[in-house]
Amino acid sequence: MNYYPTAAIITEQRFGFGPKLNDQHVLSLSEQISTKPYIDTALQSLPSTNNILVQIGLFNQQRKKLKKSPNEKRAVQKQVNQFFNLSYEQQVSARNLQTLHSSNSFQERLIQFWSNHFAVSADTRKVKPIIAGIENEVIRQYWNGNFADMLQATIKHPTMLMFLDNNLSVGPDSKLGKKRHKGLNENLAREIMELHTLGVDGGYSQQDVIQLAHAITGWMVSFDKQNPGFKFAAWAHQPGDVMLLGQRYAQTGIGQGEACLKDLALHQQTARHLATKLAQHFIGQPKKELVDDLAGVYLKNNGELQPVYKRLLQEPEVNTATPLRFRTPQEWLFALLRSADLNPSEHKITQQLRLLGQQPFMAGSPAGWSDQDSDFNSSSALIQRWQVANTFAVLAVRKAKKQKVKPLQLVKQVVNNLYGKDLDQHTELAMNKANGAITKLVLLWLSPQFMYR
Repeated sequence: MNYYPTAAIITEQRFGFGPKLNDQHVLSLSEQISTKPYIDTALQSLPSTNNILVQIGLFNQQRKKLKKSPNEKRAVQKQVNQFFNLSYEQQVSARNLQTLHSSNSFQERLIQFWSNHFAVSADTRKVKPIIAGIENEVIRQYWNGNFADMLQATIKHPTMLMFLDNNLSVGPDSKLGKKRHKGLNENLAREIMELHTLGVDGGYSQQDVIQLAHAITGWMVSFDKQNPGFKFAAWAHQPGDVMLLGQRYAQTGIGQGEACLKDLALHQQTARHLATKLAQHFIGQPKKELVDDLAGVYLKNNGELQPVYKRLLQEPEVNTATPLRFRTPQEWLFALLRSADLNPSEHKITQQLRLLGQQPFMAGSPAGWSDQDSDFNSSSALIQRWQVANTFAVLAVRKAKKQKVKPLQLVKQVVNNLYGKDLDQHTELAMNKANGAITKLVLLWLSPQFMYR
């Protein structure tokens, strides 16, 4: 199957969210990993995590004052619920617009890859209003920088601390632990080792999890309007040395956890875990030689990510004309919208992503969305894609008519922009036999050439 014969098609189809109709200038993959990121105005206008934390703090104070006034307290709770839902919707809408309009969609794919690596999920209600904070405030800063820096900033971010309850973790022998008999929470420490760094088979033990959990006690969240966000509470930090993976960490205070994270980030098992995930995401089940090379580049460059991306792009398999992966629901939907220059409401996009089973920031697990084709390629999933394709084909034809463009001319424009003369002959035959522009577009968007990358 000679589906992707040119570098331009490979750039947008395999590594991006698909080409945009009438957008002739696309940066190469190597240019995209070093150029200034595209940031949509919708993202720029979002309130910061710290601003939202201040508002949550004010709500908490109001509810506390109204403890003996149940009716007024319920009214405040209603406001809280509305605020949480609206904040989530605004963040999802901004993310949808960013994905839809990005002129450097390989960048966006990498950013969302790392966001999924450090997955948080809005079905944990307390993080719903700040769910996009890690992606927007950390990943977008460090996606092409140093992984150790990204790890440190992610673990300190209020969304991660609250999502995995580290803001409630208290050292048993700390001042607070002795006074209130509060204890350790291992959730974040376990996920750091299992998901974020070493990997599930990374050679750590339950004792290592406990030791890392000790090291990051006191890493909490402030809702105070004077100093919102991450705070280190020395009175909740477990005193004494920790032994992690056979190494002693004698630092005191916040430095102990920071030292642990730095060493975990540069561990050889972390290098292999990250290399495997990155290669799997873009080219499928990777060869051992490629993982070895990527891990070696990562370690040689002390966790710098740009050299790793450059090595990945040198892999001959990257430029093969045959498909390597099945597009996830999100990848497929945005490729569809971009291919016909469709700009539906952000609510409409979220609604369709929910139907397809990949609503933003709603993976339901710290493990994030699956990166296995089999989890998205099923008969029921294809029926859902048919329904979505038909919905947007109708909108595309309606838009064309409003713009005085003949529907069949639109179909021709979309095909030419995607594949030109390299449209798969089976798809071309099916489209030629189909009646009407709507059916032709649906067949194109459901073709193997479009659904795979």
